[in-house]
Amino acid sequence: MAEDSTSIPAPFAIRTSRLVIVPSFLAIDNIAYRDLYSSLHRMPDFTTMAFGSAWGTKDWDSSTILPLIIREVQRSWQIRGMGDFGIGLRVITTKEHTDTDTDTDAKDWKLIDADEVQNLAEEIKWIGYVGARDATTTSMPSEETSHTTTKPWTQMIELRYGFHPDSWGKGYGTEAAKAVTGWCEEIRGAERFIAETELANVGSAGILKKLGFVEVDKEKEVIWGMEGTKEWERWVG
Repeated sequence: MAEDSTSIPAPFAIRTSRLVIVPSFLAIDNIAYRDLYSSLHRMPDFTTMAFGSAWGTKDWDSSTILPLIIREVQRSWQIRGMGDFGIGLRVITTKEHTDTDTDTDAKDWKLIDADEVQNLAEEIKWIGYVGARDATTTSMPSEETSHTTTKPWTQMIELRYGFHPDSWGKGYGTEAAKAVTGWCEEIRGAERFIAETELANVGSAGILKKLGFVEVDKEKEVIWGMEGTKEWERWVG
């Protein structure tokens, strides 16, 4: 079982075939990422699918979103050594295309160091975010309907994600979520992932199904208990 983390990890990022996935404690310094993150919450199409129609929209900009990202870093990265990631499209070189074609045993993702993160940050186009967080210290306590749990935090890791509507339907969500959950399993010792979707959000449900998630049996467990939503889980292994 993974041990608790009390400090933010050394700078890193995750690279996939089309994406660079940057932890929020690094992405926060990029104003283009903060602009993207705040703009999502001003879009009814996005907020309805992500949070339900009653949530409405938020008139946030890159300045007002800053303390929210700082809070997430403090509550997630500093406590558990995992949290939200910014997702960006990246430029793919001819050499990378060649390496991908020949390396049939390669993982779907790889870690990259701080220098490469800095180089990629100037080239990527931010399209969304994905996060893996300890639900027992983040989302669950804020919900009046949440149920207490005796499970360890490694079995209560919430997967969440959100993408600009222009990026929907292109497989980016599956690609990013697969990489982040793989990282959580390998680096943070994740044993189970949980997630919640609005009933109308069939796209998000489709991503979870592709990743091997199944609906939580509510006769055995209720996680959030929010009306109008589905709850999902995937056990590692």
